[in-house]
Amino acid sequence: MAISLMQKVMIVAHRSQAGQILSALQDAGIVQILNAEQTMVSKEWPELEVEIKHPKEMEELIGRLERTTGFLKELAKTKDGRTMFQPLIAIDKKTYADIVGGVSGRMLLDKAEHARSTIEKLNVQAETVRAEIQKLLPWRELQTPVEQLSRLRSAVCFAGLVPNAHFKAAVEELAESGTAVQNVGGPATAQPCLIFCIKESAQDIQKILRLFEFEPVGFEGIEGTVAENLSRRQNRLAEIDAELKKALQSAGQLADERLKLEILSDHCRNLLIRQQTEATAPASQTTVFLEGWVRKKDYPQLAKILESFDGADIAPIEPAEGEEIPVDIENAPAVRPFEAVTRLYGMPIPTSIDPTVFLAPFFAIFFGLCVADGGYGLFLIAVLAWILKKVQGDKKIFRLLLVCAITTFLAGALTGSWFGDAITSLLPENSGVRMALDGIRQKMMLFDPMTQPMTFFLLALGLGYFQIQCGLLIAFFANLFKKDLAAAVWGQLVWIIHLNCLLGLGLAKGGVISAGLAKPCGITVLFTSAGILLFTVRDGGWGERLGLGFYQLFSTVFYMGDTLSYARLMALGMVSSGFGMAVNVLVKLAASIPYVGWALGAIVFVLFHLLNIAMSMLGAFVHTMRLQFVEFFPKFFTGGGRDFVPLRKEYKYVQIK
Repeated sequence: MAISLMQKVMIVAHRSQAGQILSALQDAGIVQILNAEQTMVSKEWPELEVEIKHPKEMEELIGRLERTTGFLKELAKTKDGRTMFQPLIAIDKKTYADIVGGVSGRMLLDKAEHARSTIEKLNVQAETVRAEIQKLLPWRELQTPVEQLSRLRSAVCFAGLVPNAHFKAAVEELAESGTAVQNVGGPATAQPCLIFCIKESAQDIQKILRLFEFEPVGFEGIEGTVAENLSRRQNRLAEIDAELKKALQSAGQLADERLKLEILSDHCRNLLIRQQTEATAPASQTTVFLEGWVRKKDYPQLAKILESFDGADIAPIEPAEGEEIPVDIENAPAVRPFEAVTRLYGMPIPTSIDPTVFLAPFFAIFFGLCVADGGYGLFLIAVLAWILKKVQGDKKIFRLLLVCAITTFLAGALTGSWFGDAITSLLPENSGVRMALDGIRQKMMLFDPMTQPMTFFLLALGLGYFQIQCGLLIAFFANLFKKDLAAAVWGQLVWIIHLNCLLGLGLAKGGVISAGLAKPCGITVLFTSAGILLFTVRDGGWGERLGLGFYQLFSTVFYMGDTLSYARLMALGMVSSGFGMAVNVLVKLAASIPYVGWALGAIVFVLFHLLNIAMSMLGAFVHTMRLQFVEFFPKFFTGGGRDFVPLRKEYKYVQIK
């Protein structure tokens, strides 16, 4: 429940062992290595070599693996067992080591690349042949061998297409010029034709043809009739299709082994990370300097890892003046899921406080009040419990939602909402089931928001006011811990007293508490107001201090606004309940339809209540998070810290058992 203490370290390693050391550090995943631009040793000893070079060979290999894996995945006919919740294939260490250390993966890569290249070439050839067939099809009725069209002695033959819209006019114009036109027949949009003229008038005929959007067609490299050429190309296309089918079958068999390539891809990516880390570290001819950060609690483990290398040494060092220290947060298992909310806002600076443990109960309670339906809560608990059993990797967000589902169930039970008013509106009025369930519902219910909205409103404001006070108390004790007594007293304590006395004064005047408390509360408010005016700002001249102090005193209005902002809890909770009631009205209308009414009613019930659950959860998460970020955190929390990112292995395709 705190920010982890960090220790800066210097690891000095012989070049021959640098790769092995980085591999061991990557396996442990406990140390963040800085690059040359971030290290102190580079600034103190600028003569050190820093050859920032890209491991091109490894990058190219990863690119080949990614392309080939994607290619094989498209051809795979059998499922590999991956699901949305389990995207990684679980394998044991021996299988991983055998594939990484063996040659089967590389051999499969070569075969798959050859198959891919063959398929691509065949596809290109097929497209070329199809294009040639499409080009020749309009001329299939031409009986003359095409090579003879270019062997005329005293005449010229133009072969091409004339759009239908211009064909008649073109023929008439050409006839006037003494030119012969032979229509070969063809598609509806354009007419393939042969145009014969004497050589002396060829240029004039070309000008005329351009006026009628004539599209010339060449038969270079073709001999024989068009029909013969079409037959040859169709036969060639059939041969290509047969070869392509055979190549696809062969590649499909390789696709069943693509797990080997995926394992190799994951291994190479982790190896690339190590190579990049080593490439960006300052070094001499024989030594590599690995400067970085480790959690203090992990320092003994780091030292033990390096003991096994005779060419390495480690020492703790002090950070440079003003150097940014990376931040990591640690919390108990019950609170850890709520770290997701903290990380969405941003990591705290090292001198701030980890807010996770403080926001966790508020977030869960506020979320529950925003949805506030016992039926929805039970449904979410069941779904999230199932997901937690199935999902791989980081489960924090699902655990967070599970806690929120529990508070949703409790809030729904206390407000009497079970799928809206399904118990009282959908069950038969005099049935024993309805009477029993409604009796249980009323025993658990504290108030009905639909008939007692002010109760819900005051509950929301009360929780908001309490959270704001908690934020001030956290900041108060944090300043005491830093031994900043003035900030603790004038920054938080005076405000805590001021706000509570203002509240007491209002309640006394309203007759909620004893009227005799009004006078002491009022006097205290005067003293706290004077303290805020004079001492909240303690730097600069008195004119500046009084001006800023008056602004701080005016901030009392802002605290009132912050408290009123929590009314959204009541609004969202009532909207969720009201929408559920509206769904139940639709269910009754659908159920009244003869014959198919109950089936339609059931469909409407399921679909629209699922929609309400989704919308309510989204609104609850967003607005509850907003209350933490906007109303709660500014009271005590300073974000903007740099996240601690240790060198560790990452996997895209597989999970090592």
